[in-house]
Amino acid sequence: MNRLSLVLVDNRPSARDGIMALIRAQPGFMVLAASAKPAAALEQVREDRPNLVLLHLRPPGDEGLKVAGALQGESPETRVIIVGLEPLHEDLAGFVRAGVSGFIMGNASMDRFLSTLRSVSRGIQVLPAELTRALFRQLRYGDRKRPNRRPDVQRLPGYGRVEVAAWSLQ
Repeated sequence: MNRLSLVLVDNRPSARDGIMALIRAQPGFMVLAASAKPAAALEQVREDRPNLVLLHLRPPGDEGLKVAGALQGESPETRVIIVGLEPLHEDLAGFVRAGVSGFIMGNASMDRFLSTLRSVSRGIQVLPAELTRALFRQLRYGDRKRPNRRPDVQRLPGYGRVEVAAWSLQ
């Protein structure tokens, strides 16, 4: 079985060390490098062409979106996974457009974490269920603010509060 090679970019030293130790303990994985600096990761990707890059969302001094795009530009065959997302992240559509192949929530179990790495390495894009609503909203409305969908009660004669309340939740 071929081992999956990866580079980890995370500005949180304890998280970076912990993730690196957990991955190294798994059969079939090889951590080529771990860094807090996106520039070091880009250099590593240039040299070694890893299968995967795990990118924490907020590297110091850089926007995660720009880094993800640069990683894909350097090595299109290397798949980028964003690690540590929250359910309402605003840049999901941008990350998808930048070529990101997968997302791992900050509260993901180790099984889910490793499953995402394996799936993405096989070319399967992974979006946790918690993020689908945010992604659909971004694709639908883009940068525009989501319109207020609460109906005007005064314009709905003949409808009770329950119907109006149900519509306002849609």
